[in-house]
Amino acid sequence: MRLNKLLGLSVLCIGLTLTSCSIEDGKDGIDGIDGLDGKDGANGQDGAPGEDGAPGETGAAGQDGVDGEDGEDGDGLAEMIQYGAVTLNLSGNRPDGDAFEHATIFKYTPINASSFPNYNILETTQNGDDIQYFFNFRRFYSSPDDTYNTTFVDWEVTVDNPGQANQNIISVVLVINRYGVIGTDNKYFVITDTYKTGGEGVSEIVIPDMAFDPENGNHLTFSYEFTVEGANNDSGNFLNVSGTVDINLFELIAP
Repeated sequence: MRLNKLLGLSVLCIGLTLTSCSIEDGKDGIDGIDGLDGKDGANGQDGAPGEDGAPGETGAAGQDGVDGEDGEDGDGLAEMIQYGAVTLNLSGNRPDGDAFEHATIFKYTPINASSFPNYNILETTQNGDDIQYFFNFRRFYSSPDDTYNTTFVDWEVTVDNPGQANQNIISVVLVINRYGVIGTDNKYFVITDTYKTGGEGVSEIVIPDMAFDPENGNHLTFSYEFTVEGANNDSGNFLNVSGTVDINLFELIAP
């Protein structure tokens, strides 16, 4: 009898088990709240710099820009060059023995009145039947300055009846003051010399074509040439000197 009861309970348990396995799954529950973001991780170490790239090809050259307009001349420049100029040509050998040829122009006249008697004047005197002229003029290589810009040529010419058939040149003195002769190799020497009629080592100072017009602003023109021995000029070698004069001179009006 007891055995029958146990057998019945076993069957009942098996039945309940089978019945529970056939029950449907329940619905999904509500999503949970998102969790907090995690902390940022530590920065990694910088990588080693990469190698420089190869230079790019050079681009084509741009076109030249348009030239700017010439600036205006400084105040007083036109006044200083309006009274004419003296050209100077030198040739021979430098102190180091190299041959040279050099040409330049001296065109600046001081325009302060205190300079006129020494730098741009003519004087006349009666000499028997002749009129004797004394021409004294100086032209600077650059803007005149008695302290800093002292490169100049200075002339003193005494002549009877200039430009006429009975012209007689009595004396000539030419001073070249502190003029630097610069070669193409940027080597230079300086000439500070005085050459005059009858001077030691100086040939005849030839002036073949002097002309003077007192009615045209005391206009004086002539060409010149002579030579100087090496012992008597600052090149230390035989020197050829030539050039032209084309100037207007002042004449004092006496009270």
